[in-house]
Amino acid sequence: MFRRSDILIKRPLLQSKPMVKKYIHKKPILKKNRLKKPILLNKLQINKSYEAIRTIGLLGVNRGVGVTYTGMLLAYYYATEKGFKTAYLECNNHMDFQRLQEAYEWSREDEKSFSLDNITYFKQVTKKQLVDILSEDYECYILDFGTDFISSKEEFIRCDKKVIIGDNGVWNLSKMLAFLKSLDNIKGSKSWIYMIPFADRRVLMGMKDETDRFFFKIPFESDFTNLSKESFTLFHKLFD
Repeated sequence: MFRRSDILIKRPLLQSKPMVKKYIHKKPILKKNRLKKPILLNKLQINKSYEAIRTIGLLGVNRGVGVTYTGMLLAYYYATEKGFKTAYLECNNHMDFQRLQEAYEWSREDEKSFSLDNITYFKQVTKKQLVDILSEDYECYILDFGTDFISSKEEFIRCDKKVIIGDNGVWNLSKMLAFLKSLDNIKGSKSWIYMIPFADRRVLMGMKDETDRFFFKIPFESDFTNLSKESFTLFHKLFD
């Protein structure tokens, strides 16, 4: 008779990457009167060096388009290629991070977060927790808002880089066009970053013609801890 312990499969162990050491020249802080800033930016100014802190907001037009996939690639780009201490925050209730945590072994795990290399993943972050995490000493924050644009609109718009993830499926085209149309009354929305996972050139050009926005293809990566040259070049172009 087999016991349950005889057939358990050990989770794969993600390989740590060598860190890129960064040297930051700290300048004296000059005291002067400042205008009151939105809460995200206020928190990011506390105990930070003069090197700019990066905040990247991710939002999908519907479920299953690859928001978490895109965030994982970006997190590894900043953590291993740029050497930034990176926080990836699940600002939605989809529970994708819980499944991600269960799929692999991590260097550190607890009830609210798990880590590997220079990245910490924070699960199901509330607005109160968001304020606390933004006051920590991370150099890059990636905020995954899932598909809930209405309730996360203010936090999303405050991010330095705003990324909309579109759907590659023809059957969801009308839904995506309707979502993009709803952004027309938001100032500067056409200059946001628009991406579609695994899309071919014909789809990208068609969306540009339909929406007057530039769309970029997110490459397929079988191992999100080992970015291809194509992904590196794309992220360097869009996020540096």
